[in-house]
Amino acid sequence: MAKFGLEVGFVIPQWIKKSLVACVAVLTFGTVVPTLPAHYLDKENDKQNVQKTGNDVSSPSFEAKSSAKEESRYSWKLNVSKEDLIDGFSSYAVQEAEKQGTAKFGSRITERINPQYRNQIIPAFAQAVHEISDVHSNAWIRELDVTHSPAQGLGERIMHVYNRQSGKEVLKLHVRRDHPPLDGYYFNFHYHTALDDFQQHHEIKTIYWGKNMPPKWRA
Repeated sequence: MAKFGLEVGFVIPQWIKKSLVACVAVLTFGTVVPTLPAHYLDKENDKQNVQKTGNDVSSPSFEAKSSAKEESRYSWKLNVSKEDLIDGFSSYAVQEAEKQGTAKFGSRITERINPQYRNQIIPAFAQAVHEISDVHSNAWIRELDVTHSPAQGLGERIMHVYNRQSGKEVLKLHVRRDHPPLDGYYFNFHYHTALDDFQQHHEIKTIYWGKNMPPKWRA
């Protein structure tokens, strides 16, 4: 049986449906409310959700989101010297190198080599950041950023520095596993730089691990 004559063989205009609902609610003092078809209610909810999203002016704009991201990366002030720009990015790179090194090494390796990594490897890489930044303009330095994907398994990559505007890498901080014949295992920390088109292997330090094979990165 059709409820209050709503389910008929033709499409009832929306204003008639709404009027009918209101009339029945008034006549029955709100004790009976006609039930509209489920598909009609679903469409109404979809319409309201779309309208709410389109009218939501509280959502930050793309520019605001970008500004927040830049602020979280590292803060640039206007009219600063080149030296301050280099120091600012170098400090950021040092923090990221420490964080991403820890993520790459995993707990077992970090426990053994972290003091040498922090006190010797990272400062040497920071110096390389200074050297390559010093031969470029302020605008170029402002576009520097770092990768956030240390290689796992047996991969060498710890962190790369690149220019966001050109998309080109400018520095690469790597660690290679060495196992000389009849010897133990070593970690060879080094970097590659765009100053020589990445042709040279700039060794920073080799750290001895031991006779037993070390775990894979990020293990």
